Amino acid sequence: MLLVTANLLPGDAVEWRRGAIGHDEPWRLWTGQFCHWSGLHLAGNLAAAAAIGVIIGRPVRRWLAALPLVAPLLSLFLLVAAPGLESYRGLSGLVGVLVAAAVVEGGTPGRLLGIVYLGKLVFDAATGSGSALLPAGIGVTWAAHLGGLLIGAALAVAFRIHDRRPR
Repeated sequence: MLLVTANLLPGDAVEWRRGAIGHDEPWRLWTGQFCHWSGLHLAGNLAAAAAIGVIIGRPVRRWLAALPLVAPLLSLFLLVAAPGLESYRGLSGLVGVLVAAAVVEGGTPGRLLGIVYLGKLVFDAATGSGSALLPAGIGVTWAAHLGGLLIGAALAVAFRIHDRRPR
């Protein structure tokens, strides 16, 4: 898995960048989700994903397996839903998918996490504030978090339909 920080590889080559995606660089639909602004940004995203995995337990495996397919869907969501967004880095949108997984698979702790996450989403959208995990001048891309939740909800429906099919 490609996990680029500003210190390891030039993130400019793999970050989600609106203009580059439209100019024959489709790999950015995947790679933008897996590069980060800093090592601290990466660590925070991985810690959130790991905590959600603990809440969900074993069912998290199929959600994690879907992330490489979900990443370009999230990128396409950003192209449509955030027309002013020029660049994006981070797993936080995919963490939003895992929050949806926690709500569906994680019982009461998962539902509580979902409520807290929605509160964070509203706060980020209302304030436009940055995060302590991001370098100065980099804002939280709340549209990625919202897209992750919506895609996660759709994935939950798909999993339920699949699970109910006769075998």
